[in-house]
Amino acid sequence: MKKNAVYTALLAIAALLIIIAVLFTSLQICINQRNWYYESYVKYGTAKETQISDEEMTEAIFRLIDYMEGRADSIQLSVTENGQTVEMYNRQEIDHMVDVRALYQAWRAVRTYGGILAVIIIAVCMLTLPKGQRIGMLCRGFLIAAAVFGAVLIALGIWVAVDFNSFWTEFHHLFFTNDLWLMDYRTCRMIRICPLQLFNDIVVRFALMFLIPFVLMLALAVWGRKRSKQK
Repeated sequence: MKKNAVYTALLAIAALLIIIAVLFTSLQICINQRNWYYESYVKYGTAKETQISDEEMTEAIFRLIDYMEGRADSIQLSVTENGQTVEMYNRQEIDHMVDVRALYQAWRAVRTYGGILAVIIIAVCMLTLPKGQRIGMLCRGFLIAAAVFGAVLIALGIWVAVDFNSFWTEFHHLFFTNDLWLMDYRTCRMIRICPLQLFNDIVVRFALMFLIPFVLMLALAVWGRKRSKQK
């Protein structure tokens, strides 16, 4: 029984790492779609508010993505605002994005190395477990990981629904050691090109991109667990 418990724990950890990998990959796919930003700006009519063209806003927001991904060395670029050429981002925004890129790159490393570790754990467990227990134990590990992940997600969802401002503030306090994220709409163009509707749409698209593979894996785990019990 102790041996089975060890296998279950290892496979649950591996499954949780895979879930995190799928989660980050879904986010990466979601935000790396340049045309979607342009189409969204056109749909929202954001240019009327910012006095910056849809094309230049798209270039500006995608420069942030390029910087986070390591494809650009700086977020700075020139745009035309109200007929005048200006530098898009101020010093506060530039400094804040240094922290954002570090956080993004850290989670990308967790995705990559965590995924590799998960594959190794699963491979070792599959090679050392009795043949008749492999699928059942693998599915059990995933179901435990999914339950833990779901519980955390529900708790965060309740927190967001009850007090979004508290959640948003504590999120930044957890991942950042300064207050650079507290930006002024009047002086920070980064805030102006990220209206609430754009943010909400990103969250919805990201959630859908993640839920499709997650639900598929969950369904396979449930089916595999039932099949192993029947045998």
